[in-house]
Amino acid sequence: MSQETTTQVTQSKPNTPAAESTRGRPVVAPPVDIYENQEEYLVLADLPGVKTDDVQIRFEDGELTIRASRADIDHGEVLGAEFTAADYVRRFSIPETVDASKIDAKLQAGVLELTLPKASRVKPRQIAVKSA
Repeated sequence: MSQETTTQVTQSKPNTPAAESTRGRPVVAPPVDIYENQEEYLVLADLPGVKTDDVQIRFEDGELTIRASRADIDHGEVLGAEFTAADYVRRFSIPETVDASKIDAKLQAGVLELTLPKASRVKPRQIAVKSA
């Protein structure tokens, strides 16, 4: 019987509480979904109203940090607002099985998609048996 182990992308440190602010703006942890398959980890982070130029992603010492800013938009008198100007911060511990040189990110429709490919040495593969 074989044992299977699963390595997970996990939040590494408590996020900055929403009550804390920088430049008078709230700092919030964006909600994320994390998926794993044989080839990669996929992290989807909700960043409504954030522009591509306002997102910074850093990978250092096994930790992935997402930082983003949402600017105030003046469309006139505010009658109701569920999204306001904010700074987003989220950190994750990344397993050594990730090939850090191939991490990819794209932002579309307010969702940041991070692809963290697994190193080829940890991907399952079929070994061909040759006759001697």
